[in-house]
Amino acid sequence: MRKTHLAALAVLWLCGAHATDVVTGTNIRNALAAPPSTTANPYAGFGAPLDSWKVDASEPAEQSLSWPTFIHEVLEANLDYAAARYNVDMAAADAAAARLLPNPTLSLNGNRDLTFHDKIGIGNDGRPARLRQVESKTYGLDEVIETGGKRKWRTKVADQTLRAAAATLDDFLRNLKLDAASAYADTLAAQDNVDRLRIAAGFLADLSRAQEHRYSAGDIGKPDLTQTRLEELQFSNDLRKAEADAEQARFALSTFLGRNRGRTKFNVVGTLKLKPHSYDVDATISEMLKQRPDLVALRHARDAATSGVQLAKAARIPNVDLGLSYTHNGAVAINHPINPTPAFNALTLNVSVPIPLFDQGQYGVRKAFAASDQAETQLASAELKAEVGLRTADAQYRAALERVVKFQENVLKSADELLAAKRYSYQRGASTLLELLDAQRSANETRQAYESALADAAQALIELERASGIDQRIDFQ
Repeated sequence: MRKTHLAALAVLWLCGAHATDVVTGTNIRNALAAPPSTTANPYAGFGAPLDSWKVDASEPAEQSLSWPTFIHEVLEANLDYAAARYNVDMAAADAAAARLLPNPTLSLNGNRDLTFHDKIGIGNDGRPARLRQVESKTYGLDEVIETGGKRKWRTKVADQTLRAAAATLDDFLRNLKLDAASAYADTLAAQDNVDRLRIAAGFLADLSRAQEHRYSAGDIGKPDLTQTRLEELQFSNDLRKAEADAEQARFALSTFLGRNRGRTKFNVVGTLKLKPHSYDVDATISEMLKQRPDLVALRHARDAATSGVQLAKAARIPNVDLGLSYTHNGAVAINHPINPTPAFNALTLNVSVPIPLFDQGQYGVRKAFAASDQAETQLASAELKAEVGLRTADAQYRAALERVVKFQENVLKSADELLAAKRYSYQRGASTLLELLDAQRSANETRQAYESALADAAQALIELERASGIDQRIDFQ
């Protein structure tokens, strides 16, 4: 029960209980003995924020943001990337520590005769004599001598682990830039959607005002005016939703930037009409398998696991513990009645070697072999997935690009010509209002499908570059 109370007190302290909070054994017993409750938490308040914490929100701001400015700030101020860099720093520290020799051990020993130190007795010559026994002081130095190449293989494992950490950081940065490009493309697509709907809504607003004048003049009936107003209202609602989506996409860009960007409203500049890129898939696969940072990291990890096998084998060879000590033994009275010992000095050499009678490191070697085989298998799996992923991304990019080309060559021009013809025809009374509104909806849907195809092509190119591991070629300028 006492251990339970101490554990509970430790939990309360770790959870941030203030020094002024009074926690008694009775409180703890009551909290522990209380039945589970769905309406009350016996520890409510123990994890409350501390008054000493200082948390500042970012300042609101507005900024016109181009793609070069955005990606530059991502590389300079992204918090996740800043945190990931510490993994390399820690791996570098481990690599430096692996090269160090074991620390020697200094030992200081002394003894004092507590029984006879100050006592006087009759010496062997019949005169008074101090009965104190021999008292000594020892100064020793012990050093572990590593055998079997442990330091060599430990250093190699640490260096290979550092290389894996550096490659992992490269892969993190590569994916960060591609994630940022994807978010930027989403924002551009959302803004293009707003611009398209604003044009359509503006036309319908003008048409609605013209219909009101025509209705007042008796040129059209109430149904045509009502139909026009309903169509205008529908596009206005679509526009408001599109504006909200665009605002959300712009705020999402802030997550890629620094701490003070949480409330920045960006006006993103650029276009989704990216320059098409052609790839030799087979040549790209060969280069990707060799250069992609995540695969490079897995190869370094595999090499580290292979070196770990040698380290485990070296660990089976016992280390030698070498010790050297100097001892000064104090003198006793020359007429000591039992052991009249003079002062003397002693130098002692100690050599100790563990006897691997039971634990011979055989299971450590078995585990190291399993880790090495696992690392090799993980690399093979990653290479297979990388090749399949690249071929899939290439097929998706080619299909998305074909959609864009078809829109640009035929569909857009036809839809714009049809809308212009219907507007002209309606102004001269040759077409009905429903035919005009249908043409407007069709043109809007066509333009929306084209913008969706542009966005899909941009995202497909981003994913193709993610799969291939090549240098980024995305440019939204």
